[in-house]
Amino acid sequence: AGFFLPSGFSFLKKYFIFMPFMSVKADLLYRPFVFLLFLGLVSAEMKSGDTLVIHPITFETPSPEGWNAPYRVIVSFPSENTTWNKIWLVQTLKCDPSTRGDKYDCGEWDYIWDVLLHVPAGDSTEVFKLGSYVTPYGKRLYLGGDQGWIWTYDITDYAPLLQGDLDLTMGNNQELLDLKFLFIAGTPVRDVLTVENVYSPGKLDEHYSYMYRYSALAGDSVLQAKELILRPDAAGYRLKAIISGHGHEGPDNCCEWTDKWHAYWLNGNKTYTWNIWKDCGNNAVYPQGGTWPYDRAGWCPGTKVDEYSFEITDLVEPGATVTIDYEIEPPMDEQENPGIYRMAHQLFSYGTPYFSVNAELKEVINPSSEDDYSRINPTLFEPRILVQNSGSDVIRNMRITYGMLYGVQSTYRWRGLLVFLEQTEIALPIPDWSGLNQDRTFVVEIAAVNGMRDDYPQDSRRTTRVQIPAVLPEAFTIYLQTNNFGRARENTLSIRNQADSTVLKMDNLEDDQLYKIPVQLDTGFYELLFSDQEEDGIDRLWWKSNKDSVGSSGKLQLLGIYDTVLVEFPPDFGQEI
Repeated sequence: AGFFLPSGFSFLKKYFIFMPFMSVKADLLYRPFVFLLFLGLVSAEMKSGDTLVIHPITFETPSPEGWNAPYRVIVSFPSENTTWNKIWLVQTLKCDPSTRGDKYDCGEWDYIWDVLLHVPAGDSTEVFKLGSYVTPYGKRLYLGGDQGWIWTYDITDYAPLLQGDLDLTMGNNQELLDLKFLFIAGTPVRDVLTVENVYSPGKLDEHYSYMYRYSALAGDSVLQAKELILRPDAAGYRLKAIISGHGHEGPDNCCEWTDKWHAYWLNGNKTYTWNIWKDCGNNAVYPQGGTWPYDRAGWCPGTKVDEYSFEITDLVEPGATVTIDYEIEPPMDEQENPGIYRMAHQLFSYGTPYFSVNAELKEVINPSSEDDYSRINPTLFEPRILVQNSGSDVIRNMRITYGMLYGVQSTYRWRGLLVFLEQTEIALPIPDWSGLNQDRTFVVEIAAVNGMRDDYPQDSRRTTRVQIPAVLPEAFTIYLQTNNFGRARENTLSIRNQADSTVLKMDNLEDDQLYKIPVQLDTGFYELLFSDQEEDGIDRLWWKSNKDSVGSSGKLQLLGIYDTVLVEFPPDFGQEI
């Protein structure tokens, strides 16, 4: 929670939408027959940086009928005449009484669904998974109000598939769905030549959709070694896995609640090993009902399923035959055998990288008004950015400028080693926030790479919105009521100032105690952090042996004079707040 003490683009946030056919009313985008009429003209006239928006599902689209029923639409994608720097899938979910999943505005339970593209293949179709998502627990849920909550998927590498009229299924009837595809014209990092399914998405199950049984995976009766002939004209190759575990089998409730390793073998060598396990305690969508803070196999309620990519270019030869095999950690107990895994395994073939020197600014983590980063914003502490080397040359240094638009700009010089496609998170020194008395625009730009101008500066600059943190008087009181069952000792409370010095720290707390701590601070900005070691907040304990709420609920507030409540924190916060 950031706050400071005073001295005496649009709902899509990070996307600027440029419409080459400005005279056409926006509502025509909702009508496929009119959209197709203009599609060829749009593609021909688009310039680098322009964005084509395809909007096949809106909040007005009727919620699907039937148990866990998905949305099914035909999407008219653009022709292959335009090159795209980026392609985004923008998914917005909203709680609403018109949903048909159950009696709640957002569905009560967490359900997984896939973004499935059905691509013609001869007399049949082949299913490609573009991503997976798990809905949040809908009880007590705030999901962005009328605007909803936004998740984005970078689907640029699926460009060869996203052409013409294609069937798409995604979502369900737990929440209302708004779906947009954003095609941003420009030069990609490298051309994507082909996308292949290494394995099929699995057996179709009425509850889990496409899936594999753990016993079949571990026993190697499915996803066996497979030979693929690599494109001879490609310059790069990458494997991608989208995997999530489900079910409550065996003593450890496999495979939702068990941490298992997975591996790829290339030409008889065990080349990549990784674990499918996701930290849920800092989920941005909170509080929810149920067990949302507890870690799971590749997913959390209200998040996308994790994706894993492996660049195999240096391990193979163009045109060669490569043997790919998948392996999973064996079961610890035979009772785990009925557990479920949902997965996609895909191979991408690429052309030569277009740029030698290209530092791509992928994300501004803070300051930001993005839903994904709402848990750690607003804050005035060190801005954090995510940078990827999208050029073939190794990046050894970068000059980064940043600050408020029309304000004082700061400069940071980064030094390190970043190879092609490698990413790094960079913390920037605190900039000059002078004059910040309302929400302002924050600008970050990578001004030079290896002492040179970036080959593609279009992706080296980003803007975000600086939100004003809570404003408190110089004197206030921390009101902390701890909970019980020995859980108070899991908690730590601290306050640090802009010089990164800790001005208050509390730990070794006792159960069922009321702490009222007077605080007096100088003018400036500070960060209050309240953490829980077991990542289950200070609410009543859920899902113990009797699978019910037990114990007492704690409370954390900031009080002003006469005990007026200045800030109240939700007790069901997970890991930290």
